[in-house]
Amino acid sequence: MRDRPAGRIGSLDGLRGVAAAVVLIHHSLLTIPSFANGNLHLPVPESRSWLVYTPLHVFWAGGEAVFVFFVLSGFVLTLPALRRTQDWIAYFPARLVRLYVPVVASVLVALVLFLVVPRTGDPGESAWVARHADTLSLHGLVGDLTLLSPTRMNSPLWSLTWEVAFSLLLPLFVSIAALTRRHWWITALVAALLSTAGHPLRLQWLTYLSMFLVGSAVAAGWERIRQVRRLVGWVLLVASVLGLTCGWWYPREAPGAVFGSTVILLSAVVLVVLAGKWLPAERVLLGSVPRTLGRISFSLYLVHEPIAVSIAELVPDAHPWIAPLLTVPLALVAAVFFARFVELPAHRLAKQVSRRLSGDPSAARGRRAAGVAEATGTSGGHRTPTPTDP
Repeated sequence: MRDRPAGRIGSLDGLRGVAAAVVLIHHSLLTIPSFANGNLHLPVPESRSWLVYTPLHVFWAGGEAVFVFFVLSGFVLTLPALRRTQDWIAYFPARLVRLYVPVVASVLVALVLFLVVPRTGDPGESAWVARHADTLSLHGLVGDLTLLSPTRMNSPLWSLTWEVAFSLLLPLFVSIAALTRRHWWITALVAALLSTAGHPLRLQWLTYLSMFLVGSAVAAGWERIRQVRRLVGWVLLVASVLGLTCGWWYPREAPGAVFGSTVILLSAVVLVVLAGKWLPAERVLLGSVPRTLGRISFSLYLVHEPIAVSIAELVPDAHPWIAPLLTVPLALVAAVFFARFVELPAHRLAKQVSRRLSGDPSAARGRRAAGVAEATGTSGGHRTPTPTDP
């Protein structure tokens, strides 16, 4: 079977959207005490253990979904840099604008919710909600806005700290991927093992930056990976679900459990490959729901947790199930508005910054043409997405 021509891989947007939805469900369920206990490895009622300690945990495997995000970011930022000459002078400021404008806006949203709905730390709350009962401080607010030391006011920002670090180190990752292109799978395996080693060594930079390197390695070998046949794809899908959730159903004291993080990362690689190289997965992920979730995934990731915690604080402790039922739709609506009024303008601003700083003569001609079109009223609203859209 022939590979499709190189270009934007739209099904990866769908995969990103599904991963964002998994994180949303994850935090929504953590507002319920029994599920929060499972996340903290405390006793869970037998009636709910089937959703915690089995592969069905994949539907709310939020931590593992973040690992998928890291692999995807490594992939989508490295791939275009390998295919064409990258203008790094224009890239760095544009990338920081693209990330920090939505981050700052999300911190403001979280701050408003924090002030309007006090975090009480009520003993009847789930342990996860109670952990958000931090005091507000200028130091913590600066840590959130800069991503240097995010607080629990909007705790998913911790992952953006490493997203920024990877973005700044992208030339190094692209160089490694280019140099090891012929043996990309070895690079991916070594990076996954290094990430696993980072846990006992307590080296967060090794743990998380290595995850991005896994994605960079896959980007280097993308053109060498053949289309996945239908039956093989189903086998790989089942294997990836088992691998992604192995930390929940495989005993920690069992042989090989120490390599659980490695298995999770390699399972994330399989999901990325299936999303772009397996026709059934492509068809599903190119559907309207996954693609819509993909378009708002970054916004959803940034705003959902303060909403979940606020709703949990307002819901009576005797009826914790109300919190997730309200959180999911409200977070999705908030993400749509956030994407429309914050993320999209930030994306446009980043594009403008990139064009102004680009030394590419064709970019300069494009700016002049855009100016003529705007002056004559002929410019349209169509935006051509690139593989680097986060």
